[in-house]
Amino acid sequence: MLLKNRFYLPPLREHCVERHQLITKLNSSSGGQLVLVSAPAGYGKTTTVSQWLHRHPHAFAWLTVDRMQSSPDILWEYIINALQTTQPTLGVNAISLLKSSAHSSFEPVIISLLNDLDDLCTNNATKDPITLILDDFHHVENTITLQLMNLFLDHLPPSIRIILTSRKQPSLAIARRRANNQVIELSESDLAFQLTEGRDFFNHTMGLSLNDDAINTLCQQNEGWAVGLQLAALSLQQSLSSLDNLLDRQAIDRHISDYLFDEVFSQQSKALQDFLIITSSIPRFCAGLCNALMQENDNLTLIKQLDKLNLFLVPLDNHRTWFRYHDLFRQFLLQHFNELDTQLKKQNYQISSAWLEDAGYLEEALDQFILLQDWINSTRLLKQVAPEKIEQSHNDSLLKWIAQIPNEYTSTISLPVSSTATTQTLSKTAQPLKSQTVKTTLTEPLTRRESQVMALVSQGLSNKHIATELNISLNTLKVHIRNLYGKMGVENRSQAMVKINKTPSKSK
Repeated sequence: MLLKNRFYLPPLREHCVERHQLITKLNSSSGGQLVLVSAPAGYGKTTTVSQWLHRHPHAFAWLTVDRMQSSPDILWEYIINALQTTQPTLGVNAISLLKSSAHSSFEPVIISLLNDLDDLCTNNATKDPITLILDDFHHVENTITLQLMNLFLDHLPPSIRIILTSRKQPSLAIARRRANNQVIELSESDLAFQLTEGRDFFNHTMGLSLNDDAINTLCQQNEGWAVGLQLAALSLQQSLSSLDNLLDRQAIDRHISDYLFDEVFSQQSKALQDFLIITSSIPRFCAGLCNALMQENDNLTLIKQLDKLNLFLVPLDNHRTWFRYHDLFRQFLLQHFNELDTQLKKQNYQISSAWLEDAGYLEEALDQFILLQDWINSTRLLKQVAPEKIEQSHNDSLLKWIAQIPNEYTSTISLPVSSTATTQTLSKTAQPLKSQTVKTTLTEPLTRRESQVMALVSQGLSNKHIATELNISLNTLKVHIRNLYGKMGVENRSQAMVKINKTPSKSK
């Protein structure tokens, strides 16, 4: 017997935020296409699709999937019954085949259903495509079931469109379908609330009266995450005095922490939980750094798994080499990291600082040495990065680091701003710097002038001193340095210094 409530369209909430851009994108879909709405828990996937159906009514079949329906016989029986709510004659023969089959092969069932759908086009039984929504499709993990869904999608007729909502990327040949223009995708970035939607949510849906600055800060803190905004609004409904605490959040809200634990963290394997906790100690990571931290060599596979699972992972480059966690998710994970044994945390900082310095990410290595309270190495790295930061007028970054290191270690470091009050003020507002990636080989040989520049850079001289030494203008020098950095595969002086120590220069 089938559960009828699996076929019910979720009701539209009163005063819900209108997702106009998302609805426009859904309206652009057509028969024969797959619409994939994929994002982590709490991004409003189901709500968005439900709102579209309420605002633009047409023939549709809704099915909410759970783990019990992952097997092919159960899922396809539910799918056919869902479709029969729109066209009672659909899949009659397919159901008969499904029930009489010895389960040796389900392909005839799929083919029969596809033929019925194709007949709808031939007989003009439906002018517009039927929409089949499979909500929470991430519960489908059975290999045979996914193979059958791939077969179904490969031969999808114009009489039907498929919408899948999922917390992870399903194994449905998405890349191939993307190349064939068969799939329309709504991702985490599409679903994230922007300022205008945040204003509508807080002040209309939740009945609050917040100014745009507060709303913008809350949206940025939560990275547009719908559930994070809702939990923040519920706290403000209880007491508006909590607004200052939310805007100056030093610790993750208890309600958000509970949600992330129940809906995300607790559902992962122990190995994946350990990986999430350990890697949360660094603001961003790549496979090589994770291999060092986890003392294993297969973490690229694990990162790809996290990316596919949509576990609040944010890629930082088009090559998907560097990643970070959604800020709130990282705060949640850091709570668990801080509960680890002191020696284990210390070991984590030691490994990450050594790896980052060796790879040329001196600023990030410095941050790790500070967390480790290794003041000797912190001061050593600070002296290395200080000349470039002073030349670039990045005083706030220097002052932030100076404020974190005991005075007895930093007294010999000269800064452009020496006032203690100014130092303390700037250190509170300084933002973390973004480091760049380092390649390990020269892309092409250096010219004679570039070799001369590299030799002087290796001595720690400023641009002004190097220009004077070579009797060239600063602008000319900057061109040489830009070319030098490009050939070395680096983007700043700190990384160049590391590269110089590893790779001898070549001249034409």
